Amino acid sequence: MEQQRSLVWNSTNNNSSPSDQMDMFQSDLSASMIAIYVSLCTLGLFIITVNALVIYLVITRDYLKTVTNLCLASLAVSDMFSGLYAIPLIITCSTHMSVNICIAMDLGQRFLSVSTVLHLLLITMERYSTIVLSVMRTTSVMNKKTCLAILLVLWMLSLFVSLIQLSILDPDAPKPSRDELIYDFICLGMLAVLPLVVMAVAYLHIFYTLRKHVQAIKRDVSHLSSKCMARNARKERKALLIYGAMICVFVLSWFNYFFASLQEDLGNRTGIPFWADVILLFLRFSTNLLNPLLYTFLKRDFRRATKSIQFFGLRKKYNRRTTSFSSSFSTRRTNLSSVSSGESQV
Repeated sequence: MEQQRSLVWNSTNNNSSPSDQMDMFQSDLSASMIAIYVSLCTLGLFIITVNALVIYLVITRDYLKTVTNLCLASLAVSDMFSGLYAIPLIITCSTHMSVNICIAMDLGQRFLSVSTVLHLLLITMERYSTIVLSVMRTTSVMNKKTCLAILLVLWMLSLFVSLIQLSILDPDAPKPSRDELIYDFICLGMLAVLPLVVMAVAYLHIFYTLRKHVQAIKRDVSHLSSKCMARNARKERKALLIYGAMICVFVLSWFNYFFASLQEDLGNRTGIPFWADVILLFLRFSTNLLNPLLYTFLKRDFRRATKSIQFFGLRKKYNRRTTSFSSSFSTRRTNLSSVSSGESQV
């Protein structure tokens, strides 16, 4: 089974029988396990809230209905289901140890993992084709109908890859079959190693193209001030940090997920500390919170949309108060100016 189930078994004695481990777990539900479950629930709430905000903004703001943002909204749906579906099933599987619940957790986790990886790959290639292949276009080379068709195929492919496990999974077998190991190797190669290489090369080429474009502008416009050049340098460093963060998040989460799944089926995960499994679990789910922050809210149009949100009319009241204060302040300043000019005339 997947890494989540080892979260429970590693917390007990590995040398005891499964029935003894179950009794020990029931009698020793320590404060640390409760803290882990509470932290997972809190993280899940943040994941749901942030990604739901992305979906809400794309639906309600016409200027956000671009090809890139449609891909980001679809990614937000995948990330939101991690908080709605995956985290509750992980806790349920860990506490009840039901075979059917744990299989549903494994299938759901694989479905969401494949969906997220394919979304990240699609977003990367869409940005690459727009910036690099189309010579710094500001709009996408895809139209919305093509984008929606690709997203539909992406979701169907993710569902197929996850459900195909049912034809090769045998819960009663003492160890994974040869077909399961082949499946794990294919997932690791096609959904972890290959996307990682493609994304790394694409982001490096995007950064190189952007930097080359900025340098060409500097050569053509010789009167750029030092302040403008410093601002461009900050933008280059910011872009490099963002692209580097995207690659690091991918390695720590999805590459580790598929690699850990293979290692567990090979029986090579025995002896791994319990705290290491907990850290890796939180790192992986943290990506569902980092994805909208890295890919979405750093975009200028989403920042504009976020500023326009009204929370129970508070922003409108704040703007009204700010406007009234500014007008009253300008009126006072005008009155003082007229008084001072009158005094000077006297």
